[in-house]
Amino acid sequence: MMIVAIKLGNGKIYNYLANQNNKIFVGILAYTYVSTVSISIIYIQSKSFTPLTLFFSLYILIQTIFAIFIYHEMTMVQEKLLNKKDQEKLKQQQHQLEEYASYLEKSEDDLRAFRHDYKNILNSLKVSAQEGNVQEVIQKLDKYTETNLNSKALLKYKDLNHIYVKSIKSIIIPKITELYNLDIPYNFECRNNIRNLPDHVDELDLVRIIGITFDNAIEESKALIAEKHDIRSAEVQIMVYSDDPDEFEFEIRNKIQNKIQNKNISTSQIQQRGFTTKKDHKGLGLANIKEIESKYPDMSISYTIQDGWFDFYMTIDTEDGEEDE
Repeated sequence: MMIVAIKLGNGKIYNYLANQNNKIFVGILAYTYVSTVSISIIYIQSKSFTPLTLFFSLYILIQTIFAIFIYHEMTMVQEKLLNKKDQEKLKQQQHQLEEYASYLEKSEDDLRAFRHDYKNILNSLKVSAQEGNVQEVIQKLDKYTETNLNSKALLKYKDLNHIYVKSIKSIIIPKITELYNLDIPYNFECRNNIRNLPDHVDELDLVRIIGITFDNAIEESKALIAEKHDIRSAEVQIMVYSDDPDEFEFEIRNKIQNKIQNKNISTSQIQQRGFTTKKDHKGLGLANIKEIESKYPDMSISYTIQDGWFDFYMTIDTEDGEEDE
């Protein structure tokens, strides 16, 4: 009967053993097993179905039903918590997208205002320049920039408007926002319009790669700032490029700590599963990227540690891949 039950319900049993509540499920199985074996020992020793055996049998049955009920309630509560967490994450992403939309609207308003009065500004500067008052020209420019243009805010999402692939844009926006909110100096560059990705590449794989590399750069920048006690000691540079649907390039560079430079860590070393320079960290990020890279023959990823910078560069070129074949 047990063999038949396992064969019929092996799918559900596997799901119970593989999901996030597997420890609870295994605990219930262990409890039931130990209790059943204890009753069996009592029965074998007495060689008769005594009232004590009957009592413990009913007790085990009740306890098993109670354990199943507790397991069900705990999974329901956990599912509600996860749903709540997912909802909060979605709200945060929506807020960031709304902030990006607001940024675009403000930038457009600032541009219109600038276009409206730039002739007057130029005429004023022209007169000052003709009179030889170069210092006055510089002062007027500085004053206008300071009072009318918040350069840091205007550059917050610079070049993101060139990315039309929603999944890529959606992962970059929150990462750029995090850099901005942490006051980590950064520069994002995307000069060409990116409307499509190579057809054979799963967008989620690229999202994972971009997310992992951004997280690594942000974590390292935070550690560097803590080490140097200077916000300007950190810097992150990001580049996204594509001028053809069959190619895609992504590069992210960040300054690194002295201890990493001094260790002379090899690029092959950092890709190993479990390797990390962070305390209490599993070090799976770059190993996961290596697994993704192995899925695509035309994807090339390189790592460089040089002159105080860590450089991650990824390129996908379908045409080159086809030529190699």
